[in-house]
Amino acid sequence: MSTAPPTIPLGSIPQSIRSVAHYVKIANEHADRDIVVYYWCLFKAVEDAMATDSSSPEAKNFLTVAMNILEQLKKANKDNEAIWLDVVAQSHIEDQAQRLFTYANSQDDSGQFNQKMMKAFYTCGYLFDVLSMFGALDENIQA
Repeated sequence: MSTAPPTIPLGSIPQSIRSVAHYVKIANEHADRDIVVYYWCLFKAVEDAMATDSSSPEAKNFLTVAMNILEQLKKANKDNEAIWLDVVAQSHIEDQAQRLFTYANSQDDSGQFNQKMMKAFYTCGYLFDVLSMFGALDENIQA
């Protein structure tokens, strides 16, 4: 894709499904740099939102917008196996989460506590939650 996909404003997430805002925030942050993370974080937000509230008009509106974006992404990324194949997506997201964890952990170990380190830990944790969509986490990741 040559241009960044549309993002979802955090303020547009209804209160009834506000718990998905973390996934939407991470998706938005990755929209122009990692389409796979963007897609699967948004997918996780839709999955969790549907389990929480799929009937209120506000939630339906959010879900419609998010699902339309997901469909656009699939059409625009027909050759990206990490969008279409769960096992490839899982590997990609796991790699990204591991890289973030390694970075944040090295910053922590060296005593460099800053906002970037905290954000890396935060994002890493939510990416591990996204990985749970693909089944049980690897034993090495759980430890």
